[in-house]
Amino acid sequence: MTLTVQFQTMLAMVFMGIWIGMAVDTYSRFIHEKRKWHWLHFLNDLFFWLVQALLVFYVLLHVNHAEIRFYIFIALICGYAAYRALLENIYKKLLEWFVLAAAAIFRFLYNLFNSLLVMPIKWLIMIISGILLYVLKLLQRIVVVLLKILFSPFKWIGTLVWRFIPKQKWYNLKEKYLKVAGFFNSVKNKVSNWKGKKK
Repeated sequence: MTLTVQFQTMLAMVFMGIWIGMAVDTYSRFIHEKRKWHWLHFLNDLFFWLVQALLVFYVLLHVNHAEIRFYIFIALICGYAAYRALLENIYKKLLEWFVLAAAAIFRFLYNLFNSLLVMPIKWLIMIISGILLYVLKLLQRIVVVLLKILFSPFKWIGTLVWRFIPKQKWYNLKEKYLKVAGFFNSVKNKVSNWKGKKK
């Protein structure tokens, strides 16, 4: 391995150490914040460090064909320490600003979508529903009026017929009905008494 390749490898590993520091802070900001320990936490950590190891291996593969040397780990640690000492506060502020900006943009887009699409559709549905209810009530009233008009001749004819029918005949029919009903009741009582005596 030439000196140029070694220098490139060390420089790449320093940058990878800085990258790992940034990745740890980003991961902690989005995943670990205000969360209790459980098995999913462990799986997330395992997946995170596997991804970082694969990234370091990928960079090594392109720089020195993945040859492992002791100074590689030293360069990683130096890059990570440099990030913690010089860049951590700046990166955290930038990350927080980016999170707040992304949240503000998301809220703006959500409100815009809600104002331009959801609310007009909601108002349109409410207007259509109100129109349909009004039309149904109007049709109901029209049907009721038509039924009254259609049945009014029958009502008038019935009223006229009722006026010309002598009421005395109805009273006589009622008396006859009561006499017949009383006769059948007396027959029923006599049959019941006869069965009781026979027993």
